[in-house]
Amino acid sequence: MVTIRTNQKHNFCVPSICRIPKWWYVVGVSLVFALLNLAWRRMPDVQVDGTTITIKREEIFSKLGEEIYPKPDGTKDYNLVEGRNPSSFNAFSFYGMGDTPYRDWQETRLRVQISEMKEYVKKNPDRNLSFTVHVGDTQKVSTTNCAESAYINTASVLEKGPLPTLVVPGDNDWYDCPNRTESFGYFQEHFGTLETRWHKKDYEALGIERSIDNPELFVFYKEGILFIGLHLINAPIEHEDIRSWDARMKVNKEWVARHIESYFQKLEIRGVILLGHCLRSPRTRPFFLTVADYFVNITHRENVPVLYLHGDGHKWDVDTKLSHQIHWKHFRDVQVDQGGLADPIIVDIASQKEGKLKGLTQRNDLEVVFGKGLFRIDRQRGKYKDPKKIDEPKKKKTKA
Repeated sequence: MVTIRTNQKHNFCVPSICRIPKWWYVVGVSLVFALLNLAWRRMPDVQVDGTTITIKREEIFSKLGEEIYPKPDGTKDYNLVEGRNPSSFNAFSFYGMGDTPYRDWQETRLRVQISEMKEYVKKNPDRNLSFTVHVGDTQKVSTTNCAESAYINTASVLEKGPLPTLVVPGDNDWYDCPNRTESFGYFQEHFGTLETRWHKKDYEALGIERSIDNPELFVFYKEGILFIGLHLINAPIEHEDIRSWDARMKVNKEWVARHIESYFQKLEIRGVILLGHCLRSPRTRPFFLTVADYFVNITHRENVPVLYLHGDGHKWDVDTKLSHQIHWKHFRDVQVDQGGLADPIIVDIASQKEGKLKGLTQRNDLEVVFGKGLFRIDRQRGKYKDPKKIDEPKKKKTKA
C-alpha cells in the first residue's frame, strides 16, 4: 500500500490543490513572459573583462533562436527568367586603401595620396572612377589612444578626396581601444556615413543601403556588381567573450545571405565584392564557408566572380587557398598594402554589351586580372621605395 501524505507542505501550487481558477495561471504565465521580454529589450550592454560592449537585442534573440538567415536557394534568380533580353553594363572603377594613417608621416602621405587621386580623376574621366573604399584601421591605437580627435582628423583628410568614401571598421577603430563602446561610437559618428559629405548626385547614385541596427554594414549595386560592406575583425579568442564574437559573426552572415538572395532574385549579378577588414583566419573560416554555400554547387552561380577585399595584414597578397580547398574557382582573397607604404589600388570593372563581357587584360606586373576579365586590380606604382620620403605638392600661388 502506498501512503499519500496530504498534510505535506508544497513549494508550488496547482489548480487541483489550491482551488485557483486555471485561467489565472494562463494570465500569470503570459505576464511573466511579457516581463522577461521587456527585460531583454532593456538590456543593451554586457560586461567583458571590465569593458562594456553593446550587443543589439536582435543579435541576442537571433543567437538564442534558430538560424534565421535565408538558406542558399537560387531557384528564383533573375538569371533564370526565360525570355530575358541580354543586358549591357558600363565599365567603372573605384579606389581601395586601408590601415592608414598610423603615424604623423603617414597622415602626410595620405594627404598627398588624396591630392594625387583628385588630379588623376580629373585627367582620366574615361576610367569612370566612382567611389573610394577604406578597408578599416583609420588609426594606430598605440599612437592615438583612440581620442575622438583622431577620428575627426582622419575623416577630415578623407573627405577632401575626389569621390564618395566608404569606411568599414577595423580592430584599431574600436576593438583594441581602451573603451570599446565609446570608440565604436566615435567610428559610427565620424565614418559611419562619411560618403554623405560629398555632393548628393555622387553618393545617391550609388544607392547605398545601410543596416538600421548595425549601420556599419552596407550594400549597394552598380553596373551588375553587388558590393557588401562587412564588420569583420580578428579578435583574439582570449580577449573577447564568445557570445559577443558569435553575435557579430551571425549578423555578418545574415547581412550577406539576405542580400545575396534578394539581389540575385531581382537583378542580374555579374560579380560580388565583399569589403571587410580582417584577413581570413581559423576563427573567420566558418563565415567564408557560409558565404561559399551561396555560390558553390548552385550551377548558375558557380561562375560568378567573388572578391573579398581587405587589409589587416599590411602586405599585398592574392590568396587562392580557400578557392582550391573547396573548389570555389572564381573566389579571390585580396589584401591591400598598408596605406602609408603603397599607392591606393584601383579596381576596374569591365563593361558588358548585350550579354557579352568585354574582358579586361593584364597590362603589367602590378596588375591582377580574374573572373574571365571582369575584375582588374591595378596597384599603380605599388610599394614606395622610401615611404617616408614624401614630395608634397606645391601650393599654387594666388594673385595679390
